[in-house]
Amino acid sequence: MLLKKKRSLECHNFLLLTTNTDTDQFEYYLSSLDELGEILIEADNIESVSSGILRLTLGTIMASNGAIFINNEDGTSITELCSIGIDGNPLSINLSESFIVNIKVYQYGILTYDKQPDWIEGDLKEYLEKSNINTIIPLFHKNKLLGILCIGEKFMSEVFTDIDYKILEIISNHLTKSLFNYELIKNVEEKKQELNIKLLELETLFDIGVAISSVLDVNNLANDVLLRAVGILNASKGMFLLQNENSPILDILSLFNWGEQKFLLSKNIDVFKQMQNGDRGLILTDKYKTDIQNKLKEKNLIIVPLRAKQNLLGYMILCDKETRSGVESFTDLDLDILTSLSNQAAVAMDNAKLFKEITEAKQFNESILGSIATGVITINSIGEADSINKAGENILKTEKQKIIGNHYMYIFENDNEIIELITKTEENKKIYSEINIPFQTASDDTIINISVAPRIDINNNTEGVVIAIEDISDINKVKNTFKRYVSKQVVDNLLDDDTNLNLGGEDREVTILFTDIRGFTSMAEKMEPEKVVLTLNEYFSEMIDIVFKYNGTLDKIIGDELMIVFGAPLSSEDDTERALKTAIEMQNKITELNKVRKKRKEPPILVGAGINRGQVVSGNIGSRDMMDYTVVGDTVNLGSRLCSAAAAGEIIVSGKVRKSTDEQFIYKELEPIKVKGKKNKIDVYQVQY
Repeated sequence: MLLKKKRSLECHNFLLLTTNTDTDQFEYYLSSLDELGEILIEADNIESVSSGILRLTLGTIMASNGAIFINNEDGTSITELCSIGIDGNPLSINLSESFIVNIKVYQYGILTYDKQPDWIEGDLKEYLEKSNINTIIPLFHKNKLLGILCIGEKFMSEVFTDIDYKILEIISNHLTKSLFNYELIKNVEEKKQELNIKLLELETLFDIGVAISSVLDVNNLANDVLLRAVGILNASKGMFLLQNENSPILDILSLFNWGEQKFLLSKNIDVFKQMQNGDRGLILTDKYKTDIQNKLKEKNLIIVPLRAKQNLLGYMILCDKETRSGVESFTDLDLDILTSLSNQAAVAMDNAKLFKEITEAKQFNESILGSIATGVITINSIGEADSINKAGENILKTEKQKIIGNHYMYIFENDNEIIELITKTEENKKIYSEINIPFQTASDDTIINISVAPRIDINNNTEGVVIAIEDISDINKVKNTFKRYVSKQVVDNLLDDDTNLNLGGEDREVTILFTDIRGFTSMAEKMEPEKVVLTLNEYFSEMIDIVFKYNGTLDKIIGDELMIVFGAPLSSEDDTERALKTAIEMQNKITELNKVRKKRKEPPILVGAGINRGQVVSGNIGSRDMMDYTVVGDTVNLGSRLCSAAAAGEIIVSGKVRKSTDEQFIYKELEPIKVKGKKNKIDVYQVQY
C-alpha cells in the first residue's frame, strides 16, 4: 500500500519533476494543464466540469478507467457524477463507518494499493474490485469529504510515476475546488445575506473607529501600528509578529531598525508560552536571561500579546527605551500604553482579515451569479430590487441602473402573472414556479420559466424574495424546428425522457403504412428539376398533414415513398384503424389534388398504398453521434411489398389487418400474391372506400 502525502501545487515543483522529460512529453503535460484551465472556465455545471476533468486525467496519465463521486448531504453515501471505462449506470454507494473514519488519514494524499485495505467494505469494495480501481484520491475541503476520485490501472500495467502523482495532485485540487464551488452555489443567496450583514457591521466599525482601524491591509496595518508604538515609547527597535496556524514559526510582518538581521522565532519560546492564556505583556531587563533576549541579542524588551475576542493573533516587541539620559528599561506605564495600542491593533487586524475574507467571498459569489445563465433578481422587504446579475439584465433587456431601487410592480408592470407569483411568495413564504409563460421585455416578447423564493436572513426571518428567470425562447425554437424534421411523438418522447436517446430497441406490435407514387420516375424525367421538387413538396405537404392528424409517426421519406408507423413510440388500441383512415383520406386528398393539377395542365399523381400489422423492433439505430428512430423487421418488409403490389388508387392490406378491422371497413378479397422472401403466397385484401 502506498500513500503519497501532502498534495503540493507549487509550479516549480512540477517543473522540477519534468526537467528530465523529453520536449514532446513536457509540452503534452503543459497542454493538459492548459486544457484543465479551459474546462474550468468554459463548463457551465458540475457534471460538465467533472466529466471534462476525468477525461483529461485519464488521458494525461494514460489510465484505463476512472470515476468521480460526490458526497451526499447525509455524509454516509456517495453518488457517481461521471465515469469512463466502467460498465453500468450511474450509481449511489453507501459508505461504511470504517471507511469514513480511515479515509480522513488520506485527506492530503493519494491512496494507491496493491492489496485493498480491510476498512474498504461493502458496496464500495465490490465496486472498486469490479471496476479494477486501485487508486483513490479523497477530495477534502477543510476536513470535510466532498467527493472521491477513483483511478484504475495504467495501460500496459505500467506503474504511476512521480509526474503522474503530481498531475493527479494538481487536478484533484482543482476538482476539490469545483465541488466546493458547487456547494456554494446551492446556498449562494443565504451566504450573500450573511456577507451583507457582516460587511455592514464592519463598515460601521471602521466608520466610528480610530484612524488605525481604518487600515484594511494587514501588512500596512502592522507597519503603521509598529511605527506608532516606536514613536510613542521612544523605542530604538520594533517587531510585529503574527501567529501561523500551519507552523510553529511566527510570521514577521514588520520590522523597524533591525537592519539585515534575520530571525526565526517559535511560538514555543517561553515568554510567548506565558502569554498564550494571559492578556498582560512582559517587561524584560538585563536581570532576566530569557531565550527571546538571547535570540534577539537585546537586554531591554517589552512584549505584548495581540488578542481579539480571546484569540491570540500575535505579538509586538519593542527594544531599548531611549531618553535624554540614555537607554532605559520600559515602565509599567509603557506596558499599559503598548497594551492599549495592541488591543486596538488586534481588533483592527482581526477586522482587516475578516473584511478581506468577506470581500473575497462576496466577489466570488458575485462572480458565480455573473457567470450563470439564469437571471437572478433580489427584492427587499419593501418590494424594491437591490441586485440583479448580468444574465438578468440580458433577459430583461435593460440596464442594471434601471432595475435597482425600483419596485417589482414597476419592473414587471406589463406581466401580471409574475406580479401575482411574487405576491403569493410574500404572503405564503413558499417557493412558486411557472414555466413557458410569455414575458414582455423592454424591446420584444419572449418565453420564460420563473421561480420565486422567499429571501431568508441568518435569523430565519423573511426579508423579501429572490426571483430566478430562465429565457427558454431559444429552446422552444429548437423544439419547434425539431418537430419539422421528426414526428411530434418522437420529439415529445425524447424530451420527456432523455434516456430514450440511448441506442437500442424493444419489441412492439405496430401497424405499418407505405405509400408510393406510381410512375414517378418517368414523370420526373419529363419535368424540370425545380418542377419535380415543387411537385413533391405539394404532395408531401398534404400527405404529412393527414399523417399527423391521425397521430401517425412519419418514419421516413424515401424519394417519393412514405413510411408511416402507428404504435411507436406510443401505442393505442386503434393503431390499425387510424392507419386505414390515414390511407383512405390520403387517396381522397390525392383525387382533389389531381383536379387542381389538371387545371394547371400538369400530370396526375397516382399513389398505391400497402398496410401490414405485426411485431417489429423499434428504437434508435445508428451510432451515438448520429441515430435514427425507426422500426425494423419482417412486418416492415411485407408492408413495403404490399405497397409495391397495389395499383394506382389502391389500398392493399394483409390478412392480419383485415382480421383486426373487419367490422369497421369493407374489404375485397384479392388473389394471393407471391412476395420476395416468402415461400407461400400471401392473402391480400383491397380496402373499399
